[in-house]
Amino acid sequence: MADVGVAVLVKEVVGILGSVANQELALLRGLKNDILSLQNDFEQIQAVLQDAEEKRVKNNAVEVWLKQLRLASLEAENVLDEISTEALLQSLHKQRVQYRVRGFFSSNQNKYMTRVRIAHKVKGIKSKLDVINSERFKLDLTPSAPTSHVDDTEVVGQMPDRETSSVIHDTSVIMGRNEERDMVIGDICNKDIGKHENGEVRVYGIWGMGGLGKTTLAQLVYNHETVNQYFDLKCWVYVSENFQVKEIMKKNIESIDKCGCTLTQLETLQESLQSKLRGRKFLIVLDDVWVEENEQPKWEELSKTLSCGAEESIVVMTTRSQTTTRMMARVPELQHKLGCLSKEDAWLLFKKLAFAQGREGGDISELEPIGRGIVKKCKGLPLAMKTLGSLMWSKSSTNYWRYVKDNSLWELEEIHVVPAILKLSYDNLLPHLKRCFAYCCLFPKGYPITKDELTKLWVANGFIPPKGGNDLYMLGEEIFNCLVWRSFFIVKADSRDDEYVMHDLMHDMARHVMGDDCLVIEPGKEVTIPNGVLHLSSSCPEFRFSPQDLKKLTSLRSVFMFGDGYRYKCNISQIFSHVHLRVLYLRHIDLNALPESVCKLKHLRYLNLSHSRIKVLCESIIYLQNLQMLLLKSCDDLEKLPRGLRYMRNLQRLDITDCYSLVHLPRGIKELSSLRTLSFFPLRKSIFPFLNKSVAKIGELGSLNLLEGNLEIAGLVFVGGLSEAKSANLKCKTNLSYLALYWSEKAFSSRIQQMFTHDEEVLEGLEPTSSLKELRIWVL
Repeated sequence: MADVGVAVLVKEVVGILGSVANQELALLRGLKNDILSLQNDFEQIQAVLQDAEEKRVKNNAVEVWLKQLRLASLEAENVLDEISTEALLQSLHKQRVQYRVRGFFSSNQNKYMTRVRIAHKVKGIKSKLDVINSERFKLDLTPSAPTSHVDDTEVVGQMPDRETSSVIHDTSVIMGRNEERDMVIGDICNKDIGKHENGEVRVYGIWGMGGLGKTTLAQLVYNHETVNQYFDLKCWVYVSENFQVKEIMKKNIESIDKCGCTLTQLETLQESLQSKLRGRKFLIVLDDVWVEENEQPKWEELSKTLSCGAEESIVVMTTRSQTTTRMMARVPELQHKLGCLSKEDAWLLFKKLAFAQGREGGDISELEPIGRGIVKKCKGLPLAMKTLGSLMWSKSSTNYWRYVKDNSLWELEEIHVVPAILKLSYDNLLPHLKRCFAYCCLFPKGYPITKDELTKLWVANGFIPPKGGNDLYMLGEEIFNCLVWRSFFIVKADSRDDEYVMHDLMHDMARHVMGDDCLVIEPGKEVTIPNGVLHLSSSCPEFRFSPQDLKKLTSLRSVFMFGDGYRYKCNISQIFSHVHLRVLYLRHIDLNALPESVCKLKHLRYLNLSHSRIKVLCESIIYLQNLQMLLLKSCDDLEKLPRGLRYMRNLQRLDITDCYSLVHLPRGIKELSSLRTLSFFPLRKSIFPFLNKSVAKIGELGSLNLLEGNLEIAGLVFVGGLSEAKSANLKCKTNLSYLALYWSEKAFSSRIQQMFTHDEEVLEGLEPTSSLKELRIWVL
């Protein structure tokens, strides 16, 4: 199979070219022949990609050729997207009539100038591709017989059905750790073991190489009933490579308060945390700690802060480093080196997954002895067993089982065996699953990820291939479930919201296979920017690129910003120069308003400003005609949405959950026929009728029958009676699972309340769908 990035990209471009060539767009006048010629060139190149993959390892010229093809394919995809986007914008101009936005550039509205600009780009790409196509003959690349990794209709490949895949969350999939669990519990619940005369907090260290299950053991301890009864307070903090005292304190405070912490000064963080811990029996887990010997003062600072609880309190830490363990857990009785699974426990774990219900083909009696040989070579490493077990479940061929058992990867040093096994499992994913998985390296290590969040990002990037008329989000869920089944994601240790994380070794592999497609900027690490970067993730929001760097980022498709505080400051002016962006992830940003220049990002599909300080969205946002997801969850200060929101016809998700400063929606929201998520519908009327002309009434919900998930309707005191309530047509919204209805009568004087006397009629008219799972009615 050809390189996944190039092969999938070329396939997508061929499909888009075919679609564009069949459209009758004014922008394509005089370009049809060039489009068809491009399609022909790409199809010829596509035929030799398998041969190019086989030759690239030994022939550097082929490697260079593939890189040139990748850049040309990205250019082509951008131009093709520009053609469809300009068609949407010209349609918008016709609808607007007198509606104008100052931030839009007049040159971009001129369809003749646009046609010339696009024609110039298409011809430029055609010239480059002609050269690339001719080069294939010089490199002696020959067409291969049409093959496919799988049938084109397959989305995730083989995996258990939904019932059997739930085993991944079942403690029965954890083997051979009960004795160690009980031993650790006995030690941490005994205040006399490791007691310090000077009142220092006790520390229990679990250490061992990656893939042994240190986090799993800590999780078994953390969630055990004995521990729940013994300790007054529990906190779980993922630390990872960057040991930052303030960040660890902040995460503990957030874990206790169950909300964000806005404190930034060390002294105030110490005082706040100590006020919550003082005199209480607490258990704090610090997972995946890396503290070098020269960082001991950092640990001492944190230890001093934590030494304020009852004497039964303890910190449990997990680490790969024995040095870190000795530095933090100085009492030998409170140090535990995690060992490998026994031969029998290892086999039971592998067997539980490899021979799970639902597998097809293969004589199990013939496969078992081969499987035992595989398990023996895994040397008792749980992550290796889980990864290979779920992989072998889908393999019925005895030859493939023998191929894995006799693979040269077992000849690597022990510390490299697990990464090699993970790579073997990755190589067996379908091409689009590889892209979906690798994309997750843009999140920091230990960052909690939800299924819903990831599927939105995959859809926005076009990573999920269509399958008949199936819903892309449902297909995305199947992909996510498949990756969980194969242990690419694991349930977050202290999650209450179906959150997942990637094992550090998985994260390392995702970063490796993503290669030059991604740029990750982290504190204290040197930044090297390769050409043609597609996805950027930064944990340093204050970082600024030089003009030379910006020239290397012209193909950027995704920007993720992660701050070190609850809300972080970020100068986003540089972001708006990346006009081909599809994804802009700015959760928790300290931003009051988007600049009008956001309209430049006309290819944008996904905009996440959740938990930000945003107050208003500029009117020019309506020019983001490709925008599918506008996520504004918990934007406490958001007061209004753009008047022209109704023109954003591709909008599918409008998440305004907990945006309670928003008192109404703009009129015309009923025209968003693709809308599937509208989490909050506030209603408010003024006693002055002329002020209500631009406000959405409840009847606008009537035609939005694709709505799914949660819906809250507030201000029902403003609904006039039975007929108006019925116009919401709630009984036809069969995909809704949760509905909350709010009457807020306390907010109004008795004189105004007398104007609204139809509460019972309104409630009757708001008859919900029979498929609803939860209904709540509130009178505030």
